[in-house]
This record gives sequence, structure tokens and C-alpha cells, in this order.
Amino acid sequence: MGVTSDQHESSAPCAPSGSQLLDGTVASLAARVQRLTAEYQAPALALGVFERVGSNWLSDSLRQAMPQHNEPFRQQLSREHPLSPADRVPPSLHETGLGGLGRHQLVCALCDLHGPDRHLVKETNLFFAADTVLGLLPRSPAIVLTRAPIGIASSFARGRLWERWRYGDRYAQVSASARAPRWRASFVALLPDDRPDPSTALGRLLAVNALLLARTLHDPVTGARPRLVIPYERHVADRAATRSALARFLDIPASALVEPQPNQGQEAAHATFATTRHKDQLIAELSRGDAARVSDSVAATIECARQTLAPDVTRTAAEWLAGDDLYELHAPVARASSGLRPASVPVVMPRPDYPSASGVRWRNLLVTNTEMAELLTLLHAGGAPNSRLGTNLLVCPMPHERGGRLHFDRASKQWRVSRGYEEHPAYWVTWLGAALMAAWSGARLPTRAEVMEAAAGRRVSNCDYAVGDTCPVAEPGLGRGDVHHVIGNVQVWCADGPEQAEDQPLQRYLAGAAWNTPGTWEAAAAERFRYLLGSSRGVGVRLVRDPGTTDTDRLGAWELANLLNRWTAVADSDARTTPGALDRLLLRAVES
Repeated sequence: MGVTSDQHESSAPCAPSGSQLLDGTVASLAARVQRLTAEYQAPALALGVFERVGSNWLSDSLRQAMPQHNEPFRQQLSREHPLSPADRVPPSLHETGLGGLGRHQLVCALCDLHGPDRHLVKETNLFFAADTVLGLLPRSPAIVLTRAPIGIASSFARGRLWERWRYGDRYAQVSASARAPRWRASFVALLPDDRPDPSTALGRLLAVNALLLARTLHDPVTGARPRLVIPYERHVADRAATRSALARFLDIPASALVEPQPNQGQEAAHATFATTRHKDQLIAELSRGDAARVSDSVAATIECARQTLAPDVTRTAAEWLAGDDLYELHAPVARASSGLRPASVPVVMPRPDYPSASGVRWRNLLVTNTEMAELLTLLHAGGAPNSRLGTNLLVCPMPHERGGRLHFDRASKQWRVSRGYEEHPAYWVTWLGAALMAAWSGARLPTRAEVMEAAAGRRVSNCDYAVGDTCPVAEPGLGRGDVHHVIGNVQVWCADGPEQAEDQPLQRYLAGAAWNTPGTWEAAAAERFRYLLGSSRGVGVRLVRDPGTTDTDRLGAWELANLLNRWTAVADSDARTTPGALDRLLLRAVES
């Protein structure tokens, strides 16, 4: 069960025409990104055999050493996108209607993962999108995070994740995907549509995701990359050895890795997204019956797969899912439900205003979910929907159970906010969404220098998983004339970004600290940036006004919808336009 390294030479081209797993569209996209990012290191991939395998420990350990991206494919592509793991029947990308805008967004997202310093890209549960995602990143080394099935099942049971994250629907979706022509010969028997109990269904999903990942990594094209396997059980038993192996694999100093400290209070111990608790024992809180059903389901699925998949694939998946015997079974412990709404101190919500601070007029409150929903509804009514063929332009509409707070109601054609989060800061907002909010508000986004100057010497509020999520935009004890959350609660999009070559996609800075980032000044001052259509669970919107700017400078939603539609029409009309040219066209339109 040790940490293992399988060093393959990664000198293969993006994809030879004879590859069984890739098609020409994937190969051409990978080649285009490779040309644009030729001077940069390819990102390292952290690939889990499933959720709850220690990926948060890995991210926190590498936070100071590497820029990071959390599940950009699984989280940020909507169901309609042919690359989305949530697509019911994911096809190859060839002839899927991945037009100019979708292609542009995908190229920008992939370029965003490269840089002078190696980035870390964490992806779990790719299922049938695994071969395509890895084919798009052919030079990336892979860290495979594994865990014994009953350990994963115990974590699911403690957090009620099967219900909270709607894994019953997930099983139905993956089972439907297994029936697609591309997959049915090998996978239809592994995921029968027989309405299994949650333990049996979880075991099947575990095994199938591991098999698909093993199949992709054994392919001579998508698998031609260095690999490091980190079993969760080994990490718990010997953290120091795991860190050493990780540092060697990534060729970084061991001193660059940090041991995450469990510093959140009891209030956040079972909050929705708090992930910094340590484990030093292998205990599974499961009944013997549930543990047996999970283990038996995994074993039966692997055995069935031996009839249709290569022996090295099934052997690898079985090795990754070993270790149930290392766990000590304990009876499940009843815990009071903390719900999905974070605890917060009731405060009076002041009216939005622009008090002067540091030479500009800062909006006193971060942009709320309610305000963002209003703008999205107006833009939709003006003929500019948020999503175009799977490309999210303004916000990433995640399910509430996954941290999404903004949801489109197709019946009423309005955007709604999760109850209780109306006055929380909007997040999962793209830079484009933030820029349109600024134009609609008669304001602009601050520069990174302005944010850091205003934040210097200020107390960081709500950071480092203190309450496990955002809190309302109004701080207790502050009024309308004060700037609330100058630093903390969420990071904010900036008006400027790093210099880029003419053909490269543009990027914009993220400044400050968020509920899910460290609260030290060093961490808050570190340079971070994303592409214009990127988004995050910890990045929101702060507005500023220059002297003389008033409400009369606001643009109407119909004007903004027309602007947005003109740009998407250009993006869809000419796939030969470079990402840099398209982004600069967008920048000129938004800032004019």
C-alpha cells in the first residue's frame, strides 16, 4: 500500500491518428494549446479514483508551491457541453457542434492551466470523460489518489453525501452513459439499471470510475506520462514519506510543501465545505452489512469487467481499490445535522454606497447573490442567456449541494438564489460577469494595486475555512459609510492582469483572501489570475467608482445583452481567430 511511482517517458505527440481513445478534434485542440503554451510547463494532474480520497490534503500541502485549479472540467462545464462528465452520453468531440465559442472557451481554459510555474489540476470522478480530458493534456504527469472502498463509503455516510450530492441521480446518469454506443460493449454490464441500494450503487460507481481511469492511463497515447500513486491509507500512516515522494515526483523542494493545520473552530467542523481535519487512524463508521455490500459490489464489478477489459486495466483498478482489511469498523455515530447554511451573526444590511477610501470610492458591500440574479434575469430577457452550448459566460450555475447559490428557473425564465444566501457575496462569477455587473452599476472593477493598497494593514475576515462558507456581505459593527470585508469572505476580480502575448488568451488578477484561502498577508498578496470565462467558489465582485462617476453612467441590461451577443457572434463565426484577439475584442467592448 506504499506510494508508488511509475515513470513513463512523456515524449509522445498529442495523438497519433490510430489512437483508440482520441479523435481528431481532441488532437487538434491539444496541439493548439501546446503551441500557445510551448514555453510553459504542463500542469500536474491529481486524479482521484473517486471523491473523498485525500485530494484536499494534497491541494493544501501544495498551496504555497503551485497555482491550483479545482475540477475545471467537472465543475465548470455545463451538462450540455460534450466534454462535461455530467453529459448523459458523452460522445467524442468530433462533429459534436463544439463551435467557435465553445472551442475558444476550451482553449482559454486549457491555456490557463499552464504557466512558468507548474500548476496543479485536481479532477475526480471524470468517468467517461477521462480519456478526452487526459488527451487534451498529453504532457501532464499524473498523481493518482486512491482509497479503499469502505473508507470512501464511511466518509460518504458521515457527511450524508449520497443524499446531499444527489448520487442517486449520478448513478442513473453514469448508467445511461454506459449504454451509449461508444461504451456499451465494455461497460453496460457493470452498471445495470436495477435501482440498487446506495451501498451497492456506490461500490459500482467506485469500480467503474477506477476502471475508466486505469483504462485511460494504460492507453499508449493518453497514458504516456509519468505517474505517482498515493494511497490514502499510506498517507495517514506516514505523512512525511508521502510528502517526500510527492516532492520528488514534482521536482520541488520538500520544504515547499506544508502540513495543513486543522485550525477551524468546532462551528465549522461539519460545515458544508470545511476539509482541514486530520485523520490518524483508519476507522470506517459503517454497519457490517453496509461495509460488506460496498466491498462485494466493488469485487463483483471488477470481476465482471474482466470479461470485457484488458487484464492490466482490471488488475490496476483492483490494486487501487484494495485495503478494506486495513480499516477498523465502528458503529455509525449519530450526529446533529448542521444543515447546508453556515452559521452567521445577524446584522443590519446597509444600503449600497460608495464611500471614499484610498483615492477612489469603494462600494461598501460586495456584490450579493440577489444583485447578480437580478442582472442575469434581465440579460436573459434581453436575449443574452448565461450558457451557450455548454459554455458559461457570466456565472457557473453549480447545484446548491456543490456550493452553487444562483440557479436558473426554466419555467419562469428567472434566476433564483438559494434560500438564506440572498445577502451573501456572489461567487462562481466569471470576469465577464463581474465586468458586466460593474457596467450595469455605473462602476468599474478595481485594479490589483488598488485592492492591495486598501487591504494593507486591515484585518482579514472570514478566511481559512473559519465558518466553512461565505457569510453575509455586511460585517457586524460596521455601517453604510464603512467598507465591509475589505479583505476576506471572497477574493475579487480585478480590472488588470499579467502581460500576455498577442495570440494568448487574456487573464485577470484575483486579489485578496476568501473563506477557503489562507488569511496570511503573504497568501493574500500572492499573484493569482484566471482567464476571462473562468470562475471559482471563492471569487466574487467588488466595485469602485472614480471621482465624478454617478448612477447616470450605468448601462442598461439591454445594451449589455446586445454587446454580449455581438461578441459571441464573432466568436462563433471564425474559429481561426486567435484567443488573444477574441479576448481583446471583448475587453474593448466591455470597457468602452
